[in-house]
Amino acid sequence: MPEFFHTAAFLESVDPAAAFNALTALADQAITIAGDDLRVPELSQIIAVAGGIETAVESFLRLTSPSLRIRGLFQVEPYSTAAAAAVEPASPHRVCDLRRIPLPLVVGENLNAETDSNPVAAQIQWCIVWFAAGPIEAVGGSIFTIRATNASTLTGSVWSNVALTFVEDLPRGRYQVVGMRARSAGLVAARLVFVGGRWRPGVLGTDAQDDLEHPMFRYGGLGVFGEFEDLEPPSVDFLSVSADTAQDVYLDLIQLRAGPG
Repeated sequence: MPEFFHTAAFLESVDPAAAFNALTALADQAITIAGDDLRVPELSQIIAVAGGIETAVESFLRLTSPSLRIRGLFQVEPYSTAAAAAVEPASPHRVCDLRRIPLPLVVGENLNAETDSNPVAAQIQWCIVWFAAGPIEAVGGSIFTIRATNASTLTGSVWSNVALTFVEDLPRGRYQVVGMRARSAGLVAARLVFVGGRWRPGVLGTDAQDDLEHPMFRYGGLGVFGEFEDLEPPSVDFLSVSADTAQDVYLDLIQLRAGPG
């Protein structure tokens, strides 16, 4: 089961008090996490970064690791912002797109996301990182889109895994996912969990139907997310700032095979 990239997150409700503070690395089934440290996996190149930082005063977000300190810490900008509130992804999405020129790291070193902000009170702030083995090339083909829903109550500020219900039946066959849009009231990010797979490729979230996602998340822009049989569709990990009770997902698909395998 090939998945070609992985989406990981740092998120914390925090007031750094105008000094760099490492955000908590969220528990992840595919990679090792210890407090603020994310252990760089075999997919050791960063192909995109997105941040959400409180901006009551001028703020900063950076990625740090031993290898980055040698070359220069990676400064994340632009990023999504909010003042005196939990930060949600902006529309259009603010993303550092590194698909063609990935940021190389060292397998096994610790990666941190550090923010320098100074809200009046602690606010939810975050950094989403996409890992791959190398540059990502866009893919094309006979792409179509299917909608799926869920009505579970998410747990705020952690990845919540839920099953999807397609609003129409897929024909029997095997499918490649080549794009995704995810929406719920406080959504930061969402990622797919393929049956038998390890990596969890995903996208930045939206909270309204008129939100504009970054173009790379749709119609082959991030290459292939993974593959599935029609009877074994992926589930989804949602990361939200709130306990959302309704989620919508749009999957861009290419049919690889018609009929049962």
